[in-house]
Amino acid sequence: MSELAAAMDDISHVDRHVLADIARTTLRRVTNETGGTHLAVDSTQTEGVPGWRLTVGSPWTYATPAGPATRAQGWKLHISATPLSAPLVLARAVRVLGHRRCPFKYATTVDELARLVGRNQNRGSVGKFITVYPPDDEAAVEIAEALYRATYGLPGPPILSDRAYRPGGLVHYRFGVFSVPGVLDNDGYYASRLVAPDGTHETDERKAWYSPPAWASCPFDSGRAPVRTTAPEAVLLAGRFVVREAIRHGARGGVFLAEDRTTGAQVVIKRARPHLGAWLDGRDERDQMRHEARMLDLFGPLGVTTRKVLLFEQDDNLFLAQERVEGTVLNVWSNGAHGGRPARDRPDTVLSVLRRLTELVATVHGRGYVLRDLTPGNVMVTAGGDCRLIDLEMAAVPGTPVSHAHTPGFAPPEQTDSARYGPALGVEADLYALGATMLSAVTSSQPPYLKDQPAGSRSWDERVETVTLVASAGDPTATALSPLVLGLMRKDPAQRWDLRRVRAFLDGIDAGRIGSSPRAGGFRLEAAEQDRLLHDGLAYSLRTMSPGADTAPSTHLWPSASALAADPCAVQYGSAGVIALWATLVGPAQASDVLAPETRADLTAGLRKAANWTVRQLAREHRPSPGLYFGRAGISVALYEAGRTLGDEGLRAAGLEAGLNLPTAWPNPDICHGTAGTGMALLHLWRASGDTRLRDLAEACADDLLKAARQTPETVTWPIPVDFASKLAGAEHYGFAHGVAGIAAYLLAAGIELGRDDCLETAVLAGETLVAAAEYRGEAAWWASGPLDGEKLPHWCSGSSGIGTYLVRLYAATGEQRFRDAARGAAVTVHDARLNSGTTACHGLAGDGQFLLDMADLLGEPAYHEQAEELAAVLWARAVRRDGLLVVPGENDAEISMGWNTGLAGVLDFLYRLRHGGPRRWMAETDDDVRAPRGGRA
Repeated sequence: MSELAAAMDDISHVDRHVLADIARTTLRRVTNETGGTHLAVDSTQTEGVPGWRLTVGSPWTYATPAGPATRAQGWKLHISATPLSAPLVLARAVRVLGHRRCPFKYATTVDELARLVGRNQNRGSVGKFITVYPPDDEAAVEIAEALYRATYGLPGPPILSDRAYRPGGLVHYRFGVFSVPGVLDNDGYYASRLVAPDGTHETDERKAWYSPPAWASCPFDSGRAPVRTTAPEAVLLAGRFVVREAIRHGARGGVFLAEDRTTGAQVVIKRARPHLGAWLDGRDERDQMRHEARMLDLFGPLGVTTRKVLLFEQDDNLFLAQERVEGTVLNVWSNGAHGGRPARDRPDTVLSVLRRLTELVATVHGRGYVLRDLTPGNVMVTAGGDCRLIDLEMAAVPGTPVSHAHTPGFAPPEQTDSARYGPALGVEADLYALGATMLSAVTSSQPPYLKDQPAGSRSWDERVETVTLVASAGDPTATALSPLVLGLMRKDPAQRWDLRRVRAFLDGIDAGRIGSSPRAGGFRLEAAEQDRLLHDGLAYSLRTMSPGADTAPSTHLWPSASALAADPCAVQYGSAGVIALWATLVGPAQASDVLAPETRADLTAGLRKAANWTVRQLAREHRPSPGLYFGRAGISVALYEAGRTLGDEGLRAAGLEAGLNLPTAWPNPDICHGTAGTGMALLHLWRASGDTRLRDLAEACADDLLKAARQTPETVTWPIPVDFASKLAGAEHYGFAHGVAGIAAYLLAAGIELGRDDCLETAVLAGETLVAAAEYRGEAAWWASGPLDGEKLPHWCSGSSGIGTYLVRLYAATGEQRFRDAARGAAVTVHDARLNSGTTACHGLAGDGQFLLDMADLLGEPAYHEQAEELAAVLWARAVRRDGLLVVPGENDAEISMGWNTGLAGVLDFLYRLRHGGPRRWMAETDDDVRAPRGGRA
């Protein structure tokens, strides 16, 4: 280790322990002053504090005095701080709390606090450095006043979910849960529940504004005006700008569209709250915004970016007003979201934009700056094809001290690995970002960013080449530009192409020749690579199953940061999805050559452990949601199939009993959380077991769904009641997960299996509803999320893939061509969107690929199977190595997780079906059902 690296490691060690040392020392001093009895400390501690238990964790350290337990709920206090003020804030606060023997927690490290005050923090949690749990309301007021006096004058950001105790202080308050563990709610997530005086429950939501329960009497008198209960029609800033619309909200302060009353023009206004984004140099987002204003002054007149209109302060917040440029950000432009063929199919336009982008970067470099955050989201393409750079707040002179900043995928390895605070890198980092931005602009593909572990198992250049190869295959424009992308994205900064070479390459391309080149099929993943992904993924699923996950109801068998708040047993994030996958793979119906004998034995043992673990978990807590993916219905199917595969009557009976106890009427009608999902599970269990009680329950589900339908002569939808305790309350969707497609899929299956003409009639009307709602862009069919519009997506949950999944089945049942044609349009959308899609079954390639396999099976057209192989190739390009295994990341490409709809289980099921065929899981279908059109059933 070099001397510099050793010094930095030593500094990091100090930073990790400085807050713990302060808290421990202060508590020990208070104890010595007041006298106290010894209480054994947590085993994680090396030194004790008499009378206190300190439990160190990440992100929190809890300090609990000996004595009565903390109450369940009440008025809690929060104290904000910046990383620079945190040691002093903590020392002063701990002294107050130590004398009063009041329990509290604090962010364990300076880095954890930096995240709490960062621009990407959830607005409901931003700024909460210390949380205090007063024993009663009278004590809460007394402690708040003492803390206010102790910390007054020190810097800290506002806490948006709370109300400030007094103006100018760091102390805030809100009513909330103290120590009650979360309980599973109707949506399948753990939620903190408050108990009203009448015994009713409501969720303790951390909103980005002060919102105490109406029944909670506030003991504080902060001397402030009453909280506003209605939003103002318009906000006037600087006596000049009338804010009309929020473009986005964020912890930093948001971005708004406003009218300039002086000129009549529209402007974009950015807001920076005090002390947000603060770091150890004392700077915060307001300083960053002042820097951005200087960049606008420098580069706006040069046509690089927009022009500054006004920088002004109001109520301790800083605002930057700048001219509004009409146009589209590059990542949206590259996806062809305005209709017609994607922009990447217009070589002249693409080359013009790339040349202009190169010149903009050259201009910035020519003035001695580097951008440090060049991404497709920071480039605006105007209607005339010109470009502007936006959000130049990270621009800096190379070598000057800066805080670490980067956008995953668009920063080179040396930037992602750089220190949190250090000298700005040179132009080579921008060259890599330029290459990644060009790759995204031309192909809509996400550059690689999740790293292999251990590092060095393959070269970074190899990963970039793989992504570029898959993204460019069959696209003449992308193929012609791939040498440029690879030249810019080399791992070694010294080997990256400079801008002179970039210009020469672009000038040497004959756009006319590209335009005349025929488009070919995309990159199809060969069987060997499919098998590698499948078998490595299965090995990873076995390797990462946690043997110690039997300690608490909320513990997951496969730990995942994204799944912590979700049901650990359900299909969506939990064990049931993996159980269903393993039961299929080791079942007697599978060919013996699919798995090696040792793998089959390991999966069989793992299946037994996972299923028995799930049974034990089910006995520990109530699960309100009966749904197929988030609730009990999917768990019952998984356990039954595990029992059938293993020959374990106990597991089979557990699954059957769970199915028989499912409610047949539920306020939410959807497939994920509600009645349609229950019905789909009951049909499956009935067909598998022959138990007619399940058939009767499935009939009752169909009755409930027909009664809940909102029907006109032309349409049918299933709105979720507005008074139902769910985050989906009031939703009215078209998609498979929460709307018409998924509910109608159950009614269609019920109509066929149960001989119900009323179900078939409603299923056909649902198909008519979806066909009428389709929006075509060329041959591609898109759907808004619901009748009231909403985002248009290509995926299973709320988009083309899920709606196509239903329509192709409706065509197979009826033979009606309009349903087949709409399903074909959905397939075009899915295939076109593959390079820009996520990986998972819910919102990505695994679910989209399953739909294409449905099309191949139900229409008898192998071309759709070939398209599914192209989607598998994108999974292969996104895969990362974990100890020699090649595995596909889950949601947002951020981690490897095992959930069915959100992680690796659904991906592996797609890959297995792609290689070996069979019915689609969770659809109550068998091999005999997956055939060419039956026709005439409705």
